[in-house]
Amino acid sequence: MKKFTFILFAFILKLTFLAQSPTNFNCNDCGGNNHDLFTELNAGKVVVICWVMPCISCASKALSAYNTCQSYSVSNPGQIKYYISDDYANTNCANLKSWADTSVALNCTLFSNTLVSMSAYGAAGMPKVIVLGGINTHSVYFNQNGSAAGNSAAIQAAINQALGDISATGIKETKPVDFELNAFPNPSSKYINVTYKLSNTNNVIFETFSITGQKVKAINLNSDLLIGK
Repeated sequence: MKKFTFILFAFILKLTFLAQSPTNFNCNDCGGNNHDLFTELNAGKVVVICWVMPCISCASKALSAYNTCQSYSVSNPGQIKYYISDDYANTNCANLKSWADTSVALNCTLFSNTLVSMSAYGAAGMPKVIVLGGINTHSVYFNQNGSAAGNSAAIQAAINQALGDISATGIKETKPVDFELNAFPNPSSKYINVTYKLSNTNNVIFETFSITGQKVKAINLNSDLLIGK
């Protein structure tokens, strides 16, 4: 019996604006919904966080960042997450919501929790906006304070870079030289159709692995067509 390992793995072309990595947090937002930053990034989300005092001078920059994120609502529905966080978590959720509803938009996702730490990203400044992305290899694509934090063109460029890195994640097949194999769709997050040709074999085992090296499935086949996860 011949055994062939079909390895699925991701490659990410990283051209980040800053040599910096995000800091994870796991906590509830002001609406009581739990968020784990790294889980969201690993799911292919781009997360934009805006820290505010809140204050009048923060409003226009926070609104600019929000509008930039909203511009992806049709092309990338649900993929760009915009969070507003109180700078030092000393404003309660009710007051933060009142400010955000008036100054930015209704029903923004809000945090007033020290776990969503602004200090993890260098110098403070009001507001402070960061753009985070990357599946498993997490990156900071934008990190600005004050007036520069509201630069919609720069935020858009950072989001586009993050989306590009996510879409660059693909599947590569490894196989012996006498093994003809095609996989479709590629990349895939759910199902993949595999066709192969191999001479002089009575049995074939296909093993699939995730990008983290975890075995997903092992299938014993005698046919020429594999359709599996």
